[in-house]
Amino acid sequence: MSSQPSDYFFPSRPDKTLQWLEESRDSWKEKTKVTKDDLKKQKLAVKRARRGRDLLHEELSKEKTAHYRAREELSQKDIEIAGLKTQLEKAIQQVEELKKKRLLRSLVGLTTTHTGTAS
Repeated sequence: MSSQPSDYFFPSRPDKTLQWLEESRDSWKEKTKVTKDDLKKQKLAVKRARRGRDLLHEELSKEKTAHYRAREELSQKDIEIAGLKTQLEKAIQQVEELKKKRLLRSLVGLTTTHTGTAS
């Protein structure tokens, strides 16, 4: 084997190659930094959106609960109103019956007092 000079294997290009590698590395660092910043912004945006979504879900849940409670209360009030209407109708019927009985008593009383004095 013959010994070849080192210039044969490594021409004067290593300086240029090293410079290119350094520039490539530096540009890669900048690109990754920009990408990392973008990713960080996206993550924060997603985090805020999730937090907002969770708050809206919580508020919606509260509103649904309030709605169902109000609906239940309304149906209970409707039942109560129906019961009160039934009681009112019964009371009106009782009043009418009492009026009829009084009218009959007064008519019967008039006939008995009228016939009692006449006989």
